[in-house]
Amino acid sequence: MVNLADKVAFVSVSDGPISRACVASLKAAGAKVCAAGSGNADLNLEVDKYDPASWDTAFDVCSQKLGGLDVLVIPTAGPSSQPIEDVPLEDFVSAHRAMVVPAFLAQNRGIIAMRKTGNGGAVVHVIPAAARSGLDSAVAACTASAGILFSSKSASLECAKEKDGIVVNAVLVGPVAGEPQLPYPKDVAAVPPQAVADAVLFYATDGAVYMSGMDLPVDGGFLAG
Repeated sequence: MVNLADKVAFVSVSDGPISRACVASLKAAGAKVCAAGSGNADLNLEVDKYDPASWDTAFDVCSQKLGGLDVLVIPTAGPSSQPIEDVPLEDFVSAHRAMVVPAFLAQNRGIIAMRKTGNGGAVVHVIPAAARSGLDSAVAACTASAGILFSSKSASLECAKEKDGIVVNAVLVGPVAGEPQLPYPKDVAAVPPQAVADAVLFYATDGAVYMSGMDLPVDGGFLAG
């Protein structure tokens, strides 16, 4: 049984099956949970996901009201699918803004907030498995997902260099039941949101304190093909 009774967690998106499963699982493990947006966390805060100052305020309020910031979960969903010849530049740019910018800001401002407390921490991205693989009719999702993944790896190297006790990892998801679907092959089984939340919980434990820059597939076998 995972015990996070001494942890404070922040989930950067409160809506969607994965986010709800993460909030519920973190709470069940004993963590105090804050989430951006409405929902069933111990503390819910409105955040302008494109505003660095809004993230700073949210992390400060979380730390003040719940007693710190130890775990940061950053779920990111892919955009709708389009064949490459049908993707106008503005849609490509919009997809990157919608996916990469909030994930980047949550990660970077969250790391700054964790460094203020001086207790280390765990940052966990949840990213489409397209980050590590091409996917038919999903050029924007593939490139944006890869950008988030390699941002997480760069952050893990910087935290290791700074010896700040912060680890940064990712869970790579294929089709997930109830989530909007990218065009994964039809023979790839959808996984339940709880399976994703279980992987997030592992990264949040002390058992993963020496793991950083890793990406764990929970993808129904998609990346094995």
